[in-house]
Amino acid sequence: MAAEAPLAPRNKASLATARVVPAVLVLIVAYVTYVVIGPLTINYLLNAPQHVRPRIATGIATPIVWLFLLIPVAATYLRLLLVVLRDPGYVPQGDDESKKEPPPDFSMRDVFVCDSNGHPIWCYYCRNWKPDRAHHNQDVGRCTLKMDHFCPWVGGVVGERSLKFFIQFLFYSMVLCTYLTALMAFFVHETLHRNSNIHFCVALGLGAFFLLFTLGMVVTTVQYAGMGWTTIEQAGRGNTIHLAILLPPELQAALNGSVPTAPPSALSRGNNHFTSELDDPSHSSYFSNTNTKNWALRRASRSEFWRGTITYPLTLPTDRPPLPAPQPRAFAILETPPGMNPWDLGSTSRNLTAVFGTKLHHWVLPVRHSPCCDHSSDVSFYPLGPQFEDFLEDAGLVQSAPPRSAGKDSYGRGSTVSEKRRRKRALERGWQHGERPDGWWMEKEERRRRKEERRRAREEGRDGDVVR
Repeated sequence: MAAEAPLAPRNKASLATARVVPAVLVLIVAYVTYVVIGPLTINYLLNAPQHVRPRIATGIATPIVWLFLLIPVAATYLRLLLVVLRDPGYVPQGDDESKKEPPPDFSMRDVFVCDSNGHPIWCYYCRNWKPDRAHHNQDVGRCTLKMDHFCPWVGGVVGERSLKFFIQFLFYSMVLCTYLTALMAFFVHETLHRNSNIHFCVALGLGAFFLLFTLGMVVTTVQYAGMGWTTIEQAGRGNTIHLAILLPPELQAALNGSVPTAPPSALSRGNNHFTSELDDPSHSSYFSNTNTKNWALRRASRSEFWRGTITYPLTLPTDRPPLPAPQPRAFAILETPPGMNPWDLGSTSRNLTAVFGTKLHHWVLPVRHSPCCDHSSDVSFYPLGPQFEDFLEDAGLVQSAPPRSAGKDSYGRGSTVSEKRRRKRALERGWQHGERPDGWWMEKEERRRRKEERRRAREEGRDGDVVR
């Protein structure tokens, strides 16, 4: 029996800090609110000391503006804490039984992140398969979907379900700190010739510190989100990624019709029966066999990104009722070039829309979760962008449309746009909106086949009438 994996370790010091820091932050805000309303508004502006003119209008407007700016900060922080403490996007923890077979959630999609053998990524600590863009955090001992970073200021992990509220909280906090810093700087300067109120100086220092902190965090986090990266992905952006990509229908038929199944010995290796065609001895001679007509698959296999193929399901259950066998799905195992981001939707606005939403109130109010939390697409766990489309073409899985003749554009003039920009995109935007591109539509292929059969039946019927 295989040794049971240990429970995921947790950094108790980090967890303790993440529980204490939010309370400290609330106390800081409460203190600064006291300074604005008490020593500044009541004791200085309304009940002015000697030789100082009372300013009633300023004394009324100052706390009103402060509370007006404080409300969205409190709302976003409360929403953020609730999500972080309850579930920022944790992947369920499993057991050693989960490793016997990846769940069909992976292979039923057209694209998923895999290892060099074509299997989903296995987390040794959580004892479960990791979805795309999930990372294990040692502080909380859990894998989190689209993990950005661990932040003690917000009580835990910033991930898929909390990133939007985190950015909103940072932005509103930056605005509040800007107001506080400007306000306190003005009155500290005004009281320099007298004994300055110590509360004014402390509030000024706190406002300036958190202004610089939130400004840097807003710029960095929004920049990464606009590029389609998380903070942890940005740190490792020079790494490569293995992707299992469903072969188009014509290549599915070529592979399933020419590559033999794995030998029986490969299916009797205990827990290590995850054998892809990479380990099949027949795989090495398949692509070099010049007698086969699978030229499209051989051409794709010559790509520098090609690492092999794998067919799901890996094994069929022996205790299932006598039903038809599930339809096999063959995937190409491709390794992306360093720095490629398949989830970059092609523009800053699209990437930010995937985080904040499409409506203005989605960007402003901390109510709805990010659109990227919807994983109902059959194409991939997260939407894919133009870099992925170009990668498919470079890998030989799709072919670009032929260039226009005579170098003319649609207006009849000689085109000055480069050939790469003028050509039609092979997949257009299908991957971005959760739709299956034309080349991957099995339903379309089935309709084409039925139409061809009907045409042949009509021709055979006409031939029969001629003979009679």
